[in-house]
Amino acid sequence: MREYFPHPRARKYQADLANQLYDALSAGFRDVVVEAPTGLGKTAAVGAGVMAYAVDNGLRILWLTRTGSQVSHISRELRALPLYGRRMVCLHETVSRIDLRRFSHACRAVRLSGRCPYWPGHPRALRPPLTSKDVREIARRLPACPHSCLVVSMPSARLIAATQMQLKSIGWLLAKWRARREKTILVLDEGQHVIKGALSMVRDSISLRTVERASKEARKYGFRDLADDLAEAVEEYQRMLSEDGEVEVENLLPDPGDLAVAGEEIQEAKLRENYVPASYVLSVTDFLYNLKDRKPILVREGGRYRLEAPADPVESLKSVYGGWAATITMSATISGELLESFLQREVVLLRAGWPFEEHNLKAHVVRGLTTKFERRDEALISDMAWAIDLAVKSGKKSLIFFPSHELLRRALARASRKDAVIAENPGLTQEEIEDVIKDYERNHKRVILSVFNGRLAEGVDLSADLVICLGIPFSPPTPKQRALLRRLSEVLGDENEAMVYGLVLPAVWSAIQAAGRAVRGPEDVATVFLVDDRYRRLRRLLPRWFQERVVSHARLEDLPMLVEEVRRGA
Repeated sequence: MREYFPHPRARKYQADLANQLYDALSAGFRDVVVEAPTGLGKTAAVGAGVMAYAVDNGLRILWLTRTGSQVSHISRELRALPLYGRRMVCLHETVSRIDLRRFSHACRAVRLSGRCPYWPGHPRALRPPLTSKDVREIARRLPACPHSCLVVSMPSARLIAATQMQLKSIGWLLAKWRARREKTILVLDEGQHVIKGALSMVRDSISLRTVERASKEARKYGFRDLADDLAEAVEEYQRMLSEDGEVEVENLLPDPGDLAVAGEEIQEAKLRENYVPASYVLSVTDFLYNLKDRKPILVREGGRYRLEAPADPVESLKSVYGGWAATITMSATISGELLESFLQREVVLLRAGWPFEEHNLKAHVVRGLTTKFERRDEALISDMAWAIDLAVKSGKKSLIFFPSHELLRRALARASRKDAVIAENPGLTQEEIEDVIKDYERNHKRVILSVFNGRLAEGVDLSADLVICLGIPFSPPTPKQRALLRRLSEVLGDENEAMVYGLVLPAVWSAIQAAGRAVRGPEDVATVFLVDDRYRRLRRLLPRWFQERVVSHARLEDLPMLVEEVRRGA
């Protein structure tokens, strides 16, 4: 497998992992879970093992990860052909700026009307590795549609890297690749996101703001009846929830067939007027097709409303994992037993050890605080503000994670050193997120406040001396959560198991993923504090590599002393 390993030397445990993966596949196991800690170099190790097996057996590899930047990393590391989303590489000056929800329909309309100067153009096959910027620059010179260049490159590629969003159009991808599921190995990088997505029980969602815009759009272009129906639906849904929460509701939206016809006519009218043919009406249409014959879930958060199309979690996972030559699910946190229970077939678990020295990461479980919903009082907010001030006072680069933006906001308001921290909020753009990271790396702001499952909690490198995880990010008790637990109880035959898999494990994964931001290489040294009474009981559910890093159990009043040890480098 040295031929496929991308580096001159292997880190600790990398060679073992590559060999064990090759052996498991060769032995006939078709579903493999790789549990490996942050910083091991899972991409290189798994890439070597799976590529060697694929070449030996005439198979292809589809490697799916969470973000476009991770696709770029895999392309560079493994020389995979990256299949970036059409919008990510779009060169059209105005279409490229349309929101993702409306982009696909608008792009198609512009192409078919002959209004895109790059399509079809003169696409040619490209050779990896390629960043999204590389693809755009090459296509601009040709000229050609950048996405078309990637598509014509697909048939000759053995390994393709793309985002997990491609699972929604997997039939299209395989057709363009001229590949079959049974002759392809599926690799799910950061696979916990696929499982958590299934456990969310949400197939699609749309904001009531989008429905309201669809009503105005329909009225402007002469579809008065549809406009009235959409407006009445928005008003009725807003009356149903007077405070934050969620409830199952009837579908009050118009027939999707009528909306589809209107949306296409609106696109044509916009083209005649030299407007970008982006249609909110077609966005509502897509949501309704995904809703099918189910009742939608109405959700209100912070005064914002959205409708969700529910999905069965078990069927969602079976549709992802079914029919491949083999599947490999990679994560620092995932449970092989959970996946085995859902798929109802044997899953092999490969565990890799901690790749760095013992001192690179140590963790303390701290009791004396809990973020249980019924205990979220002013004393909790004061304790959280106190933890922020401790981190600032230490002078060390610190990451503090909260279960929700609301708790973060309330704690920050009470902290005494607001000027010394930078806080994530849900409205930040990608450019603003990158600015946050740059400020942190340059020591302009030494303390970052974020939320579990936030954009700074996963998929980014944020080396830190100190990580404080305040609470456990359990999902709130909602009708959807209760429906999930009922469904899992049916499948697993045990209410306690359903609670562990549907509620507890996803929260523990989120906490460990956040804590893992701090150590990304052998030079990083960090101390992690898991602060909540419940962590002590849940320690057995932590990944083994993290369990081994827990050096003590402490009390909240011990936190200043322990932070002082971090400050002194003890």
